[in-house]
Amino acid sequence: METLWTPLFSFLIFALFFAVGDWVSNLTKSKVSGLLIAMLLYLVGFQSGIIPSTSLSDTGIPAIASNFAIMLLLVGMGTMIHINELISQWKTVIVALVALVGLAICSFTVSSWLFGREWALCASAPISGGIIAGQMTAEAANAAGRPDLAGFAMLIIGCQGFVGIPICNFFTRKYCQGVLAGKIQMRAAAEVKETGKRKPLSFMPKWMAGDNTIFLKMALVGWLGYLVSRVFANVKYVKDLTNVNIMYLVMGIIFCILGFLPENAHVKSHSNGFLMLAVLSVIPGSLATLSLEDLVNMIVPLIGTLLVGAIFICLFGAIAGKLLGVHWTIAFAIAICCTIGYPGTQIVVDEVTRSLDCDEETRARIYENVMPQIIVSGFTSVTVASVIFAGIICPKIF
Repeated sequence: METLWTPLFSFLIFALFFAVGDWVSNLTKSKVSGLLIAMLLYLVGFQSGIIPSTSLSDTGIPAIASNFAIMLLLVGMGTMIHINELISQWKTVIVALVALVGLAICSFTVSSWLFGREWALCASAPISGGIIAGQMTAEAANAAGRPDLAGFAMLIIGCQGFVGIPICNFFTRKYCQGVLAGKIQMRAAAEVKETGKRKPLSFMPKWMAGDNTIFLKMALVGWLGYLVSRVFANVKYVKDLTNVNIMYLVMGIIFCILGFLPENAHVKSHSNGFLMLAVLSVIPGSLATLSLEDLVNMIVPLIGTLLVGAIFICLFGAIAGKLLGVHWTIAFAIAICCTIGYPGTQIVVDEVTRSLDCDEETRARIYENVMPQIIVSGFTSVTVASVIFAGIICPKIF
């Protein structure tokens, strides 16, 4: 009799678990991470023996992720970056980046002293951003023969929203209420200037704008990023900054600015959903070899690194905000956005502004002021800085 756990059935269960995660996330307005729900379902399945430890690798999807999906996704993320918008929100960008500096300092000092160097550094990149940073950490841990730390990094990604969302909600609300009470003066909205100039490499005719052509161009840009990373692989002070994952992102930014790649290339090629699904397939595999004892040992460093990291993130963000004239309440909210990402950042602002006791005109004015700051902050840290952060931190863990 043919076993139940064929590659097709394993993929069916994989899709089911992540769909359930999406449902829970939508029902709770992103307060509960869909990724965490999927991971918990897999943990129960692995620990009970119901799900074979090789079920996901048997589908072949994790191989797709490591071979090219992560590359395509990072190149695509580079095409999401709107330089003019980042320039117009430069104070927000600086607050978000300084907050990550605070996280790095915390990880190498206080968190390392309290919870151990490996736990602290494995937590730092996932705390700084999203799934890609966590995946980079997990890959480094698995390569070093530490699947327990790979699983820990994934748990950090799943749990960080429990810390970040309440903090962001609280301080965004406090800022908005301060504006309504006349205690806080909102910053004037910055204008995003569009040059209107033709991009140097935007020469492709419309008949060459199909999905497969975009795929070709993304693959070419990713390959160029790989070549650059290889050139500097043995250069002592540069190799960490030219990590292949960082180069994928950087090349995506450059070739989008030049016009060779369209904005949001991975979305316009209709591949974003599949690419993200492929990357997500690697995450449960990090949990397959964890024992119950491993999970128990993770509880203290899991909670501790998240809480201590959040304190340093907010503290450094507030210091940067003070120097730049950004009120400390919104600076706290901007800083902690690295633990949330989109669409959680938008949901927080929507919920806070919707609950304000004011007229619609005032509500709209506050919304238009707060939303760009929170969105740009999450984008800066999760999409851009966390990948660079992970590329620098991961080689130093083991």
